[in-house]
Amino acid sequence: MKRVTKRVFTAVMACMMACLMFVTPVLAATNNFSKTTVKLNAISGGTSKTSNVTSGSVSGSNPSITKVELYCNVASGTDPYTIYVKSPSGTTKSISGPTKSGTITITGFEGENPSGTWSIWIQNNGVSYNGNIYPVSTVTITLKVAYSY
Repeated sequence: MKRVTKRVFTAVMACMMACLMFVTPVLAATNNFSKTTVKLNAISGGTSKTSNVTSGSVSGSNPSITKVELYCNVASGTDPYTIYVKSPSGTTKSISGPTKSGTITITGFEGENPSGTWSIWIQNNGVSYNGNIYPVSTVTITLKVAYSY
C-alpha cells in the first residue's frame, strides 16, 4: 500500500507542476540606465546649449521604454524654465522644470527603443525688463530610462 500511495503522490505532483508551468505568467525582463548632462544655463528667455547623452549598451533584441525620469539638480535662485528631451527616435517632449532639486517623470516616450543618443536642453521662461534684470536658469539633469526587453 505504501508503494502505491507514493507512486500516486508522485504522479499527482508531476501533473500539478506541469499544469502550473502553463498557467504561470511570464514577466518581461527589465533594465534601466542613467546619464547626466553637463550644466545647462539659459538667460533672459534664451535656450541653453544642447547636452547629448548616449544610452550605452541596451539589453535585449527588442527593448521598449516603460518610464523616463529626470532628476534635476537646480541651482539656487533659478528662474522658471522648460526642459526639452529628444529621444533617439526623434520624439521631442517638454515639461516645466522644477525650481527646487528633485525628480520628475516625463511621458510620451513609452514603447520607443531607448538605444542611441538623447538630447536635453532648457529654455528660460523669463524676459528682461528695463535692460537690467536678466532671469537665469541653471540645472544639471540626470536622465533615467527604464525599459523592458
